[in-house]
Amino acid sequence: MAMARFGTQLIAVPPAHTSRTKAYRAPNQAELEALYRNSRLSLPWVLRLPLATTLSFFAGFTLGASFGGKMTGLRFRAEHAHKMPSSSTGWYLYHKSKNYQVAYGGLREGFRMGFKVSFWTTAMFAIERMFDVYRGTSDMFNTLTSCVTVAGGFSLWTPLAVLPLTSILRSFMTMTVSSSPILLPPSLAAMSILANATSPALNPDKNPLLRFFLKTTFYAQFCAGEYAPEVRRTIESLKSIGFGGVILGYAKEVVLTEEQMKDLASCNDGAAAEECLRTEITPWTNGTMETVLLASPGDFVALKFTGAGRQALHALSQSLPPSQALSSAIDSICQLAASRGVRLLFDAEQQALQPGIDQWSLDFMRKYNTAESAVVYGTYQAYLKSTPATLSRHLAAARDGGFALGVKLVRGAYLGSDPRHLIHDTKADTDAAYDGIVQALIEKQWVGPLIRPPTSAPVQGRNQNEQTAAEFPEFALVVATHNRESVVKARELLSKTNTTSDVAFAQLQGMADEVSCELVSANTPATIAGSSATMEKPRAYKYLVWGSTGECMKYLLRRAHENRDAVQRTRSGRDAMRTELLRRFKSVLKAST
Repeated sequence: MAMARFGTQLIAVPPAHTSRTKAYRAPNQAELEALYRNSRLSLPWVLRLPLATTLSFFAGFTLGASFGGKMTGLRFRAEHAHKMPSSSTGWYLYHKSKNYQVAYGGLREGFRMGFKVSFWTTAMFAIERMFDVYRGTSDMFNTLTSCVTVAGGFSLWTPLAVLPLTSILRSFMTMTVSSSPILLPPSLAAMSILANATSPALNPDKNPLLRFFLKTTFYAQFCAGEYAPEVRRTIESLKSIGFGGVILGYAKEVVLTEEQMKDLASCNDGAAAEECLRTEITPWTNGTMETVLLASPGDFVALKFTGAGRQALHALSQSLPPSQALSSAIDSICQLAASRGVRLLFDAEQQALQPGIDQWSLDFMRKYNTAESAVVYGTYQAYLKSTPATLSRHLAAARDGGFALGVKLVRGAYLGSDPRHLIHDTKADTDAAYDGIVQALIEKQWVGPLIRPPTSAPVQGRNQNEQTAAEFPEFALVVATHNRESVVKARELLSKTNTTSDVAFAQLQGMADEVSCELVSANTPATIAGSSATMEKPRAYKYLVWGSTGECMKYLLRRAHENRDAVQRTRSGRDAMRTELLRRFKSVLKAST
């Protein structure tokens, strides 16, 4: 009789010549008792694994639901703080909606955390079982080995691992200040003074001690450098990490006196026009063209029309075309960018100027964008209620004009200055508009917030989907957001639709690094399901400016205000940096022991 192992017991097996149809006997009561007694936790493997997976899921679900419900409730209160109910019915609907959102947010985070905890728990028990079978014994060594293996795998599974330690430390320091109700107000006041100071003692470009402090802290966090070699080193360091490129901007801004602001119209005639050309348009043009020369093929250059001074401000405020001198300057920038394979992002500005900027952007797209690719991109702010209609008109113009529409989609940056009635009532509405526009563009469908323009004549032999696709113009899209959920949704859409349009993701330098690094870690060639084609995943870009420390102060002040307005996101970034620092510290301790 041969012997076979059942659990930890040996059971007699019939000899080979026995009939194959003869059933093996079931283990008796004594054998089952021995099996349970000799198993870990007195449970056989086939029962221990599903039980551990189930219990860990419920533990993770409980923690996640509690945290998710709490955060959703706080977010709901913040989003509706500006329009609190004034009646009993209003309060009833307010709390009803809040309770629904809290329940949904809790369930969503609960399931996410439950699956995450159960995955790592299952991995630990599976590795433990593997060592038990391989070594032929069940002891504490196998348990410790499985725990250390899973802990090591979990600690290595972090997108922020690609960042250098100096960046992690600077980000943690900056976000700690930005998320602190005690440290942030005096920091903002100090930066505001420095950004608007006229005294040489408060000018970083003339005060070496002040320059050294700012250059090694806030400037290094958000800016590329003061001179061309420094800028190129910063760009190369980002690309070596895995970023697809950069969005580079020139930080210097034209500073106008109150008298100049009051009389913008005078800059178009006579000596005033010559002065504007010499002191405002020409420096802006030279700085922007130098920025284009610093960028590499495939990179972006961001430019603000208002940086060109009074002529630009006057024309934009009146929705007029640019002056001849300014138009010639913009043409020279576009021609240089096109010749170098660099793309231009025309930034959005305050709503008083935005209609003029939209028209200028569309005019230069007609001139420099081809049917297959875009050199010029306009910026569309999803928090404005009018943006879907504006974008729909521009898409129709691109379709009729036979050129690709360049779209840089942002949520919006002028919440404090734009008229409130022009902006969506809640953050949830802005999120829905943003995600809806991204979905409509990637799927090339007139759905969601986009407004379908008058259709062209149907072509015989085309079905409805083919006709819709033919009517939708080619586009190039920059998904510029720090919102991880929007990034995840866009990536899922890209993997499903297999779009041929150029799509990129972008975040500001020094902010949302956890989102950017997750994109970098996923930036590897992927094979499209069901075909032999290879699809390169959309590349991640970082937006940063260059210029002297003094020239960048206004930009740094805007970043500080943005961190103040997005406290929850800043705290999440701070926590992510702290977790990464702890992970690296523990790794060093493990390596030294």
